[in-house]
Amino acid sequence: MDLKSYCDNLEKQLTGWKAKIYDVIRVVDKLSDGEKEKVSPSIRSLHAIVEEIDAQLEQLITACPADWSPNRETIDNKMNQLRQTLSSLSERVGGPLIPDSLSWVSE
Repeated sequence: MDLKSYCDNLEKQLTGWKAKIYDVIRVVDKLSDGEKEKVSPSIRSLHAIVEEIDAQLEQLITACPADWSPNRETIDNKMNQLRQTLSSLSERVGGPLIPDSLSWVSE
């Protein structure tokens, strides 16, 4: 796979993760005020992850780096944080917030 294809595929994957995070945030927006208050730290964490994804996407769009290793480590760390945040959030609201649970975070 050439570098451009790799960056295009990674861009699609990051954009997909971002969309799924926004799906979770929309589900939380429908909760009662009391439930929203309980999960507000998790929601702030999700927004921070989206900001990081946006930064990575910007780099991919403007200049696809030949060596993505440092960025990949950052993304992997954010995905671990995302997995933990979604698990915590799901526990607080009594069930998974997205249909396929957390499987997409591991893709």
